[in-house]
Amino acid sequence: MAAFQLHLPDARLVALAIHYHLGRPGSETDAATLQRHSLGLGPVLETLEPQLAGSGESEVIEVDLSAYQVTRLGAALHGTVNELKQFGMAGGRSAVPGFAEAFGRLFPEAAVGEAFDALDLVPDAVRLRRRIADAVREAEAEVEAAREAAQAEAERQRRGPLRRLLDRLGALFGRGGS
Repeated sequence: MAAFQLHLPDARLVALAIHYHLGRPGSETDAATLQRHSLGLGPVLETLEPQLAGSGESEVIEVDLSAYQVTRLGAALHGTVNELKQFGMAGGRSAVPGFAEAFGRLFPEAAVGEAFDALDLVPDAVRLRRRIADAVREAEAEVEAAREAAQAEAERQRRGPLRRLLDRLGALFGRGGS
């Protein structure tokens, strides 16, 4: 688990990035089973939004993420930067379902037409993405190592009990069984 301590403006950007991520079809679908799963960013948003609703401007919000969630957040922030640019130039319209509503709710100062719009958030989103880049790289390596270990275990299980016995005996006597 990675713990991120976010000031309110960054936490609001993270929430917007998660809304962006969840608005994309298939974002919370397991690639192997094609079934919805709760390992992604959906549960993070459920815990983050209540904290955002009751927070003051200087409050720090802590978010705990698994390695997989960190990788998804990195991708979501990357996409959000592009979506904010498009959203600002398109006059507040988005092709991502729920993005405009989330933007208006998370950044009400932009929704009332003050001298602030989505393009003003782009540098902040890029800065946040760069700030967590190392954590994203580490999480990607961790996820890849877990994937490789799962594949090796599946291969070991597929090989059958006799092959596993020979592998164990080979390891016991200092020889590889394969």
